[in-house]
Amino acid sequence: MRPSELSFADLDEFSDLVWRTAARHPSFDTAALAAFLQRPEALVRAEVDRLADLGLLRRAGNRWEPQDPLLVLEARHAARAAELDAERAAMAAERARLYGSGLFADYLAGRRRFGTHAGIQVYERDEIFARMADLTVRAEASIRFLMSGPPAPGFAGLPDLLAPAGGRGVEVSSVWTTAAVSGVQRRREGRGVPPMGRLLVAEHVPTRTIVWDSRAALIPLDDGDLDRGGVLVEAPALVAAVAGMVERVESAAGARPPQPAAGAGSGVLRRRRALLLLFDQGHDDARAARELRVSVRTVKRDVEHLYAEWGVTSRFALGAAAVRAGWLGRDGVSR
Repeated sequence: MRPSELSFADLDEFSDLVWRTAARHPSFDTAALAAFLQRPEALVRAEVDRLADLGLLRRAGNRWEPQDPLLVLEARHAARAAELDAERAAMAAERARLYGSGLFADYLAGRRRFGTHAGIQVYERDEIFARMADLTVRAEASIRFLMSGPPAPGFAGLPDLLAPAGGRGVEVSSVWTTAAVSGVQRRREGRGVPPMGRLLVAEHVPTRTIVWDSRAALIPLDDGDLDRGGVLVEAPALVAAVAGMVERVESAAGARPPQPAAGAGSGVLRRRRALLLLFDQGHDDARAARELRVSVRTVKRDVEHLYAEWGVTSRFALGAAAVRAGWLGRDGVSR
């Protein structure tokens, strides 16, 4: 294969000839290359300079050393990949600013005002929770939401609203900012986020959003002022647009790795590790409480805390998360 076949711009047969001659005659300087090739020295010098700019030749004193084309090509591809990653990151940041600015919600509300209102409805703040409850009851496959801050006053029943849906097989997933998680922990006196299916964490979330199946989506008119109400979207194309935004945030967030309880004392951590081992051995809450010499209420509180910290909703999932976190070995042995 020739260098001109390796996606290097504007290389041709003469480029290949100069590179191969330099490779075969490492003692040649530019003048010697021109004499050997029987070409004007100025023409050869221009081509050598171009090959050097591409990284295919490197000056060594008065000579030119050829460089491995494969390594040069890999470096070029790596540079392009880095540029694409930077561009994607910039686009994600732009999208976050767009959604966070309220322009997206204003656009949807504007379509409603100017007559293209099929599938779009603006709700007052006090109307929203009842509409959310209705859509949650009717959800069949998935409920996905973003939380850029703690639940607003009047929406504290969100976990109770979602739990029955998860119980009947609806996939519930969410992405929370770290600030939102911290806010819930403060409200719940350090007990963490209540169990609400799969929970992901991101440093930034564009706006509070919830999507039911591919049927409906709800976003606030102003994420910074929830009293302004929200926009319920049921037009398929617009639901797909909102769902696409949620998917991008989920992809950027990645799965939240299991973490030990933040701020818990070493005694509490030891007790919770021991509790998981007892569960793995088949103990129920009452027997585990007796073994640990604590109340059943403490056991249930520890379980609720671990559910919230690790984003799970069942004892089986809790055991799997404990293995991933290194709290239990895959053979059930505490580590």
